[in-house]
This record gives sequence, structure tokens and C-alpha cells, in this order.
Amino acid sequence: MSAEPPAPEPSAERSTRGGVRRQPGMLEDEVLAVLWTGGRAMTPAEVRGRLDDRLAYTTVMSTLARMHRKGLVSRRPVKKGYAYLPTVDEASHTARAMTDLLSRRHDHAGVLARFVSSLSPEDEAFLQRLLRGEDA
Repeated sequence: MSAEPPAPEPSAERSTRGGVRRQPGMLEDEVLAVLWTGGRAMTPAEVRGRLDDRLAYTTVMSTLARMHRKGLVSRRPVKKGYAYLPTVDEASHTARAMTDLLSRRHDHAGVLARFVSSLSPEDEAFLQRLLRGEDA
């Protein structure tokens, strides 16, 4: 009698037939990271060049178009296509994601308490200074 295989562990990525599929939003975060570090408007080909080279050009292009519709990036015409710039900085984007996630939970106090208890001592001290208005 054979044992059942272990259940897959939760991961940021899921397997697909040709490689790995990211969880929703992960590719957008990776694209934003490329644009934030790029410091200039970048074409889909340039973004793809800084990402996983197994990604299809059309995947990067579709992701950027979706991000433009969401207001995460702006674009300007370049030759036959577009070059993209982020419209939000990393801190604002992350804060918005954290706020959106918190808004979908019923136990706000419990979530916030667990979050604060998981912070490093340095981050907790910084948060306390922010709450006192010292590091605004």
C-alpha cells in the first residue's frame, strides 16, 4: 500500500506545464520593481530584459497595459509602441496593498496586533515614533 504524496506547501508560485506561474499580482510587483529601479520610461522589451527571460514579450506587454488601465503606470508613445513609468512609489504602493488587505478582514484589531507583534524591534520602535508624530 503506497502512502499519499504530501500536500504541496503554499508558495508564491504554482507549477505549470512549462515552468512556474506566479500568484495574482506578483508579476505586476516585479514589473513595478524594474520600473522603480530603472529611473526612466522603459519599453516592454526593456522590462522583459530585466525580468525572467522565460516570460513571453506579449506577457510583459499585456501586464503593462493592464497596469496602465489600473493607473499603476503611465505611458508615452515610442516608435510603434509605448514606454512606461510608474505612477506610484514603492512605499505608497505597498501601503495601499496592506490597507486593501486589512479592509478585507473582519478582525482589524487582531490583524494589527499580530502584525505589530511580528515586527523587528527596530521596526516596532520606528512605528511607535511615527504614531507619536516624531518621524513624519
